[in-house]
Amino acid sequence: MNDRTNRFVILMLAAVAGIQPASAGTSDLLAFAQNPSMDTNYILLGMAIVQAIIIVTLSGIMKALGGNGKAWLGRNTGRKASVILVTLFAGMGTEAYAAAPGIVLMTAQNLFWYLFAANMFFLLIIVAQLLVLRGLVRALAGEPTEQIEIATAEAPSFADTLLSKLTKRVEADKEQDILMHHEYDGIRELDNVLPPWWLWLFYGTIAWSVMFLVGKHVVNVIPHQDELYVMEVEQAAADIEAYLALQAAAVDENTVVALTDAGTLGTGKAIFTEFCRACHGELGEGNAVGPNLTDAYWINGGSINAVFRTIKYGVAAKGMQSWKNELNPQQMQAVASYIMSLHGTEPPNAREPQGEMYVPQESATEEPVTGDSTTVAAASVALVQ
Repeated sequence: MNDRTNRFVILMLAAVAGIQPASAGTSDLLAFAQNPSMDTNYILLGMAIVQAIIIVTLSGIMKALGGNGKAWLGRNTGRKASVILVTLFAGMGTEAYAAAPGIVLMTAQNLFWYLFAANMFFLLIIVAQLLVLRGLVRALAGEPTEQIEIATAEAPSFADTLLSKLTKRVEADKEQDILMHHEYDGIRELDNVLPPWWLWLFYGTIAWSVMFLVGKHVVNVIPHQDELYVMEVEQAAADIEAYLALQAAAVDENTVVALTDAGTLGTGKAIFTEFCRACHGELGEGNAVGPNLTDAYWINGGSINAVFRTIKYGVAAKGMQSWKNELNPQQMQAVASYIMSLHGTEPPNAREPQGEMYVPQESATEEPVTGDSTTVAAASVALVQ
């Protein structure tokens, strides 16, 4: 494989390193990446560690064989640009994965793409190291070091070589060869070619337009704008739900609010029937053990905060146990909200009033909050703030 083929392979690897997973949301082939397991992430993490060890090992070998680097500098001068391009495009690929739509929490999917990008980056570094190592070995086994040093001293610098390849500029002493025949007001025109970097960008736009046309309208790999919008909205809703779920878990006697949606009250009723019925009756009417929960009189306070506090910590003097170890904050909030909904129901055989009459105060923490769990969790966060 000659040097031109080597450069072509490296440039192709660099292009692949810069590819972004834009179609990961719709392609069946990438469906696995949408819901990766943590086991897969552990495997990718292990691969990244192994590749990092290989990179360190190859670096040590190159240092041991290359010495001060002069023995192989001249032979690998033409490959420097390709190696830099590999690193540059690999870095672009890493940023592409890292620039995926941000979320509040690190999910398994995000971790998968981070680890995948890291593995691709390490792989490209290993490929570049192997190519340089091969040139180093060939240099040591071929021409004498003195000849390589002389050739290196006479060769143009890397910056000059790279600039010449990017622009195809003509040296000033050779401009006579590209002078046009016409002349206007003493001004002669040079027949310079278009810079290669400009042509590469132009050809790249053409290639991308073809790939985009096929991917979007033929094979349906690239999602349409309306599909992207729906995907982003769904992802945002999932992120908000996950965030608010954590906030809901932080509900305590200071931030609790009374809920009135049917789902929460149904959950609270089920918990009340299972744990509270024995002491407070089927309908909260009270019995010989516990007080009536449907009237306006309360022994330990009748606000949602006081009811939640009583459920959470209990009242040892009255025989009321603490439920904080059996029920989580959402469950205690649900049963407290259900108890608040029993006020004024006037069940039969209700026990006589006990305690003091509770008159609700005009406070934000004591106003019942309507809506589902997402709305309520948002209200709880607002109360905390």
